[in-house]
Amino acid sequence: MTTPQRRPVYRRPRLVPFLVTGALVGLVVGVLLAVTGPDAPNASPAQEVIAIGLPGALLGGLLGGIVYLLAERFSGRS
Repeated sequence: MTTPQRRPVYRRPRLVPFLVTGALVGLVVGVLLAVTGPDAPNASPAQEVIAIGLPGALLGGLLGGIVYLLAERFSGRS
């Protein structure tokens, strides 16, 4: 009786965790910049957080997508 051959199994990276992690990191960086940066005239602190945090989240999500593409490209799949 012969034993079955083992073949390597390659898992593809998942997109959603990369996007969510990037967006959360971008949001946190944006909020920290808004809180610790200079005060903007005629804007409340909440407006500053929204004005800097949301673009930070979008940029972080974009960077997370780029990291995902690189991880998928170099994951060793054939």
